Amino acid sequence: MDRERQVMEIEWEGGHRSTYSGEQLRWACPCAECRGEAGAPGRLARVKTLAPEELRVQDVSLIGQYALQIAFQSGHATGLYTFSLLRSLCACGECARTRN
Repeated sequence: MDRERQVMEIEWEGGHRSTYSGEQLRWACPCAECRGEAGAPGRLARVKTLAPEELRVQDVSLIGQYALQIAFQSGHATGLYTFSLLRSLCACGECARTRN
């Protein structure tokens, strides 16, 4: 994670590289508070903007061998970003073509 530029890069097996901005990661947070639960919409479905401190990554931790926990400057850190989720978020042309 390059905290100054707020960019995280992952090099996957096979050499593919994915790049994510702090903002992209925050809007993709998979936690129940952000996505919703029990049929209720989450916070990210109810807001159009987030404060700058909510978009700045403060720390990234490996959870087992399957996910990253991303902590934002605002203190939000409950989302576990599985590697399959992160790969699905890759916005490069190659990944976009395989999703379509």
